[in-house]
Amino acid sequence: MKTENLEHAFPLTGTCGLSGAVLKWVAIVTMLIDHIGAAFLKGMYVSRQYRWGTGFFSREFYVALRIIGRLAFPIFCFLLVEGLFHTRSRWKYLLRLAIFALISEIPFDLAFQRTWWTMRYQNVFFTLAFGLFACAAWEWLTKGNDLKCHPLRALAAMLIAFAACGAAYILKTDYGALGVLLILVMYFLREKPWARDLLGIGVLYLLVLVGGSHWIEMLGALSFPLFHLYNGKRGRQPKYFFYIFYPAHLLLLSGLLMLVR
Repeated sequence: MKTENLEHAFPLTGTCGLSGAVLKWVAIVTMLIDHIGAAFLKGMYVSRQYRWGTGFFSREFYVALRIIGRLAFPIFCFLLVEGLFHTRSRWKYLLRLAIFALISEIPFDLAFQRTWWTMRYQNVFFTLAFGLFACAAWEWLTKGNDLKCHPLRALAAMLIAFAACGAAYILKTDYGALGVLLILVMYFLREKPWARDLLGIGVLYLLVLVGGSHWIEMLGALSFPLFHLYNGKRGRQPKYFFYIFYPAHLLLLSGLLMLVR
């Protein structure tokens, strides 16, 4: 079979390696698995006055779902950076993230805080938007990360990156300042994959050490080998599927929880 026929038969993977579409599906599925545990099962646990059940409602099953879900965020960070270099308009890309961050906030609060609105914790779209803004601003101010750019431009780019991390910390977005830092690591070390992986593991360790996250966040590093299989191709994927899926699945999980608890 000719190469072009193989690409037609297997549009998601191309001729070698994993396309962006495959990686995105892995991230979406693992995120859904994680949220079934974090939103639905934990919600059942709380509504039953902190009594775990057996089987599907056991603590062991809950932990297994959360472990699987650790793969999702690093993949989304990786794809965000790749999207930065392949999108036709970075600022439209950023605008979409910002719009869906606002759209997703009520579904996010319903699923994880069991209330219509709270500022205690914000959804991951905010983290991704801050990370993309920092990377896009750096790219623009330094003219493609040119080390010979004007010192004031470099300083402004660093201040914006710092401000993006600070905004994520203040607003208490999902993964917070360290989530934005992971995106920056993916951006700066895009052409140095092994250094990217090493520093990425360091950021995950900081999430546990200073970010107060559970030790299972370290297992996000299990997604890093997938990045080495990336073939640089987008693959066939619905343009707005993830944007819509994120708030939609959170609404569905919160609705199911209201029905059964």
